[in-house]
Amino acid sequence: MKKWVDSRWFTRFLEIIPGFLAWSMLISPFVLAPIYPRIVAYFILAFSLYWFVKALNMMRNLLRGFPRLWGNMKVEWLERCKLASKNPKELLNKLEQIYKKSKRKREWHDYEEIKNLQDNFDLIKNWADIYQVVVIANYTEDYDILEPTFEALVNSNYPNDRLIVVLAGEARKKDDFENRKTLLEKKYKNKFNALLFYLHEDKPGEIKGKGSNIYSAGHKMWDFMKKYRPEIDPENVLVTTLDSDHIVHREYFSRLTYKYIVDPNREHKSYQPVPILFNNIWDAPSVNRVMAVSNSFFQIIEAVRPFRLRTFASHSQSLKTLLITDFWSNQTIVEDGHQFWRTYFAYNGDHEMVALFIPVYQDCVLGNNLWETFKNQYMQMRRWAWGISDFPFVIKNFIKHPEISYGEKFLQVFRLFSGHFSWSTASFLLAFAWVPLLFNKGFQDTVLAHNVTYYSSTIMNLAWITLFANIWVFFALLPPRPKHIYRLKYLGMVLQWVMVPVVALFFSAIPALESQTRLMLGKYLDVFWSTPKVRKTAMTKESHGS
Repeated sequence: MKKWVDSRWFTRFLEIIPGFLAWSMLISPFVLAPIYPRIVAYFILAFSLYWFVKALNMMRNLLRGFPRLWGNMKVEWLERCKLASKNPKELLNKLEQIYKKSKRKREWHDYEEIKNLQDNFDLIKNWADIYQVVVIANYTEDYDILEPTFEALVNSNYPNDRLIVVLAGEARKKDDFENRKTLLEKKYKNKFNALLFYLHEDKPGEIKGKGSNIYSAGHKMWDFMKKYRPEIDPENVLVTTLDSDHIVHREYFSRLTYKYIVDPNREHKSYQPVPILFNNIWDAPSVNRVMAVSNSFFQIIEAVRPFRLRTFASHSQSLKTLLITDFWSNQTIVEDGHQFWRTYFAYNGDHEMVALFIPVYQDCVLGNNLWETFKNQYMQMRRWAWGISDFPFVIKNFIKHPEISYGEKFLQVFRLFSGHFSWSTASFLLAFAWVPLLFNKGFQDTVLAHNVTYYSSTIMNLAWITLFANIWVFFALLPPRPKHIYRLKYLGMVLQWVMVPVVALFFSAIPALESQTRLMLGKYLDVFWSTPKVRKTAMTKESHGS
């Protein structure tokens, strides 16, 4: 392999590209409007139409994904696991009857999945052999945040004696961690197959953050497995990473197990639930509610298109796969999305995402006051947007893997780049692309200038139609109203949608543009910013739908 692929100059060249192209796009209307106003005008119309079509497509996928999510939450997946292991032919007949009765595509997927195995039922693993390891990253989150997470594990529809729970803390917060450990051990010590507590010591060359923490915990967990559970095959262990505020749906582990045991190519898969950021949504101001809903719905939409789906926040892989990837990366602050690419290249491109269509409930961003809440939201989105730092990693690894086809390489790079490019530029272009035309006096009096204003505004107004779908799904997923919250807040949860354009600009596009600009300038985000977890309302079983 040519040495220049890993050279510093080539890496810096790749780091510059996303930010340079984003800024070029944002500046170009101002440069071109005085000289070529017609080009800018036609671009505005074309982009408005493109965004309208995209909004309609996203609405369509949201309405496709939500019924699958809702339906999966009502299935007894452990019973299906047992039937798949014991009598797959009976399961096939049962799924066929369900599909014929409902004619829904979700049931058709379930039926086809087993039908494709009817000549090879022996490839289905025995569910009773499968163990679940849960690695919970903990930094400053206190016992009050952790307790509902542990309660959800205890109450999940999966045998607790097949759950191995790991709480991974930081030595920097040792005293606080020891206090949490004492409380958790007292209540949950005998609830699982094993309850493990590990502290991560900072090491030179590591990024300070979640990735380094769970990397360390993963290795220690594997040492524990080899010593105390040697009879368990790594292929029979599924590992899920959670943040301290993550609350799994009661069917999560059973659904995950089912998808794993019926998949012959299971080792080459990553399993992604749908993050629903609704734990504390009743306490959040409208700006943060809009962001929480938008991020949750985006994940539902991406789940419908698994070829676009990437590991995000909580996700699962087999222990066998994690041993091949050396667990998670300790070199980046976006270890979740980066894990997709590490696994993808570890298997020379033979790696796919599996959308579980089952929720893991998470906190939306809050602070102790309004300013802190907005600041925390911005900082979280900036960290998420730092996923663009994967761009050089992906390009360099595609060069190193000639066995991956050029078509596959192009599609993967395009999806990675276009997603981040749109993230940082679309809101700006929709809001301000027409502004430069105001400075061209001669063009303002033309018919085209009038049409640009009229048609682009009409197209954008039509796009508001898609909000009806968002509002319907939002209220369907909204947890019950806490007693101390007045009914009037329902009105605010309807009116909040008028804030979408402004919120998208200031709390999504700008932090994304900052991340790309930092990467372009070499001003790296090299310390993991942990989003503070704030809850004003105590979590209950009903509040998170478990």
